[in-house]
Amino acid sequence: MVGAGSAGSVAAGAAPVTIAALQGNTAVEAYGGVETWSDYDAAEGLWHVLVRRDGQISTTSVPSASKAIEVAVGPGPSGPPVLAYLSCASKCHLVVSALNGSDPQAVPGTQGASHPTVWGERVAWVSGTAKVITSLWNGADRRVLGGAPRRKCWETETIRSKLVCEAPKAPSVEALALHGRQLALIDTFILNDGIGSVGTTTEVRIETVTGGPQRLVALLDVGEGNESWLGPSWFGGELYFYEDTNGTTAGAVDGFDPAHNTYVRAPAYAYLTGFSMINSRQAYEATAPGDPRAGYVCGQAQTTPCVIRVSAPFAFKPSRSLVHIP
Repeated sequence: MVGAGSAGSVAAGAAPVTIAALQGNTAVEAYGGVETWSDYDAAEGLWHVLVRRDGQISTTSVPSASKAIEVAVGPGPSGPPVLAYLSCASKCHLVVSALNGSDPQAVPGTQGASHPTVWGERVAWVSGTAKVITSLWNGADRRVLGGAPRRKCWETETIRSKLVCEAPKAPSVEALALHGRQLALIDTFILNDGIGSVGTTTEVRIETVTGGPQRLVALLDVGEGNESWLGPSWFGGELYFYEDTNGTTAGAVDGFDPAHNTYVRAPAYAYLTGFSMINSRQAYEATAPGDPRAGYVCGQAQTTPCVIRVSAPFAFKPSRSLVHIP
């Protein structure tokens, strides 16, 4: 989610600044000088939603849960930030509330939702694994958006001019981020396209909340080193996402300017479970003790504790397109 606030002046060569310790793997979202995440309380055996504002961290009245709570922050209809989170006492549904968790409003028709995001009067979420839906808070103007691709095409190895098309296997939408009338998403699927190994392909896409064609922003084929993207996150009309790796190569922070179709990239070297830009050079990061995909979990015995932190300034440089294969 876009962060309209600043974490303070950005000094050249500055180191990351720790904001809070973490006891569990979590995402982090930022907007308008507010940061939110969920964390595990070992004494209670429950997860709580926390908010940081004006340098102060507080536990909200969002109902606690036995699993990590998906929570997002964005501008409400009148401008000040609000929360959008999942309440999963029975079947998960989307709720919008004030920053302290007060005045909760359940969004109609969101049973089974995941990956909530909010901007103004509009929310969006994932239904099932691959369907993206958006509506107003009251459930009106409900629309089904493109979500994960239903069909992918590629040239054959034997006849380059011949296209082969198929429905991707195991499509899934992993994350959403609204910004005005634009929605960014990260999707994954399996495609036997003869390029690299057969396995998971990861994409970043943009579409409008009114529907219509999607814009493919970035693509990683399974043969490119087991990378995946974390985010997405908007700032100043530009879209950012964190390229995670399996530890054998350096990661990166990638930025895309939809207005000019240009990219920037900066090297990055940490394992993260959460990433959200707060200005044009820094992000809030939720760190991990090792690759989360390999089973590393915050709060267990380890040499590297997990934290919420403000990143060091990113050294962005112009980059080529991140759509690497047809």
